Amino acid sequence: MTDWQKGDLALYFDTRPSEEHYAPPELRKGAVYTVSGVGVDDAGNSGLFLSEQESNGYLGGYLAWRFRKVTPPKADEFDREVIDLMNRKPVEA
Repeated sequence: MTDWQKGDLALYFDTRPSEEHYAPPELRKGAVYTVSGVGVDDAGNSGLFLSEQESNGYLGGYLAWRFRKVTPPKADEFDREVIDLMNRKPVEA
C-alpha cells in the first residue's frame, strides 16, 4: 500500500543502483516531479507515473522508494500578491 496520490509532488533523491533495479537515467537527482498516477509492478513494488515523463515501459512506473513527497508551504501575503499580478488582477497600492 502507498500513500502517494495523483497531484503529489515527488522529489527524486535516490539514484543508487540496486541488484534488481537501475536508476533511471532520464530523471534528474534533486528534481521535483508531479505524480500523474500510482501503480504496482509484478513484484509488488509501488511505482509513480510522472506528468513530466513519458511512460518508462514498466507496469508500475518509477519506483516510489526513490522519491520523497514534497509539501509546499502555504502561500503568504507576498505570494498571493505575486500570483494576483501574474493573473493580471489589480493589486491595491
